[in-house]
Amino acid sequence: MVAPAAGAHAFLKQSDPASGAVLAQAPKVVRLIFDEGVKPAPGIKVLRGGGQSVVAGTPFQPDGKETEIDVPLRGNLGSGPYAVIWKEIDRDDGHLISGAFVFSVGSAPPIPSAQASSGSTSGPPLSAVIGRLLLLAGLLAAAGSVAFAVLVRRDLPRRTLALTLVASLALAALGAVLDVVLVAGSSGTTFGHRTLIGAAVAAAGAVLALASLRWAQLLFAAGAIAVLLLALPPATGHASAPHVTHALSIPADLVHLAAAAFWIGGVLQLLLTARDSRVALMRRFTPFAITAVALLGASGIVRAFNELSSVHQVWTTGYGRALLVKTSVLAVLLVLGWLRTSVAIELALFAVVVGTVAVLTNVRPGRDYTVAQRQSGPATVVLAGQDDDLAVGVALTPRGGDMVDARATVLGFDGPKGGLDVSFDRQRATTCGAGCYAATVAGPPNRLAVRISGPGHPPKTLHLSGPTEWPAPPGLDIVRRAEKVINELHTLVVHSHLASDAKHSVTTTYKMVAPDQLSYVNAPGGSASVIIGNRRWDRASTGAAWRSSPQVPALRQPAPFWPPEITSARVLRTDHVGGRAVWVVSFLDPATPAWFTAWIDRASYRTLQLEMVATAHFMHDRDGPFDAPLRVEPPK
Repeated sequence: MVAPAAGAHAFLKQSDPASGAVLAQAPKVVRLIFDEGVKPAPGIKVLRGGGQSVVAGTPFQPDGKETEIDVPLRGNLGSGPYAVIWKEIDRDDGHLISGAFVFSVGSAPPIPSAQASSGSTSGPPLSAVIGRLLLLAGLLAAAGSVAFAVLVRRDLPRRTLALTLVASLALAALGAVLDVVLVAGSSGTTFGHRTLIGAAVAAAGAVLALASLRWAQLLFAAGAIAVLLLALPPATGHASAPHVTHALSIPADLVHLAAAAFWIGGVLQLLLTARDSRVALMRRFTPFAITAVALLGASGIVRAFNELSSVHQVWTTGYGRALLVKTSVLAVLLVLGWLRTSVAIELALFAVVVGTVAVLTNVRPGRDYTVAQRQSGPATVVLAGQDDDLAVGVALTPRGGDMVDARATVLGFDGPKGGLDVSFDRQRATTCGAGCYAATVAGPPNRLAVRISGPGHPPKTLHLSGPTEWPAPPGLDIVRRAEKVINELHTLVVHSHLASDAKHSVTTTYKMVAPDQLSYVNAPGGSASVIIGNRRWDRASTGAAWRSSPQVPALRQPAPFWPPEITSARVLRTDHVGGRAVWVVSFLDPATPAWFTAWIDRASYRTLQLEMVATAHFMHDRDGPFDAPLRVEPPK
């Protein structure tokens, strides 16, 4: 699988063992490979099913491999599921990113949960938000006060401006230091270096502002520093991320910050002004404030287009939802400004806006979730199949006219599989990277024959069903509705068949009961688990004794079997399952990577069947019954 395009945060590109892998032998190390330079963060864990750590030493990076983290494991690990909880510090922007996935040793399959995915969906740590909040509040108040003094009130008392700059720049310096210190490991990153330089400059500005109470000429230098420091957030945030159009993102970010600073600094200075002088100042401030609002809105739209790759990400990603909160509060502020209500209330709401921005700078932008890679595109359809122990994912992208670009990613136990002879509908493919094979075929292909052969690999042809419409209709909204339906179920039973190759498989029956209860039994062998809240019981085989242990973390049930960050969701066709009309939707989990096909009821949006193809993980699920009377109880 080709590396995703870099964004504002590093992605987990590959892991060994892979997410969801079922291994015959226990690994000696967990290897995590990212698409950008990272540093190991404190808190990396590999836990046995009962919650016991199996890490044998400190996670490390091999010499010269800034994109890799290795986690050494203890020897003689037993059969069962293992949870990998990883944490890393991005070298470029210093953000703490975490995630988790599950693999198994022996016959016991990993516990299905959207939480056990290759990317984190949780919010940023409070420590990261606190530092950024103080930094932004100080910078905006300082620069905005200078702008207010220049444009609105040139007779602003020098002492008032000086003391404002002292407090604001000192706050910014403190926030910048905390932004690095509170996130362990970020001091050695590009983000850390730039932020600490900004802290030193802000501290120097605060000293100059304080000294200007005695030497007035120093106030100009302090004010200049306050304005120039508005460049610090773009230099350490999403606007400067690799593979972003900096000629657009950085100017838009600077205009956005300048407009917000003028508005916030102006409101702050109005609050500090005596009531009898405030009305006249507000009349002078209003035309400039209207201009600032216009610039704020225009630059905000440009930034949103730069950070979000589709409209649905406004409500389906944490970044989009935080952006909605920020926009809503700004709308309230506009109304309050129009009505000329309390300046103190406006300033309090501005604090909420700055807090929301502090969250936004620590959350993955929506564009990060639409991973720019070979297996995705504006009208790409993804298909997948199994060739013994090989996972074969195919991407079909319209080229123009009746031609279609076909690209296959072939993954084996050891990663991308090279040296193969691959053809699509008898059209021989050329290599396009590790485990990647591409050709252009006549389309639209309703059925695609993918023939694979090579040294030590007997020829085999996979027959994949393409979409009945071309281009295939978008299916993301259907998948999101299906996720919502699963999350709102009270009970769910899933019958799953999981294979690691053509000869080794296990059949599992899962019983899920909201909010945090799960039981499953494997055949053959009879190994089983019962999980209730933060407690679990496991047995190795039929008739074996049950072992009780903590469940870390608690599992939310029922939950979808796929992670939230997916791409290329397209409707392949309509069909019937058990007499029910369904959509057949395919989509890609780019982080694992894993290819999914779901049969979703057109009336109820319940997922009736699900197939997944990933490295050493070929799953066929049949879901139901739904919301049946069901209990999960501790074993006797």
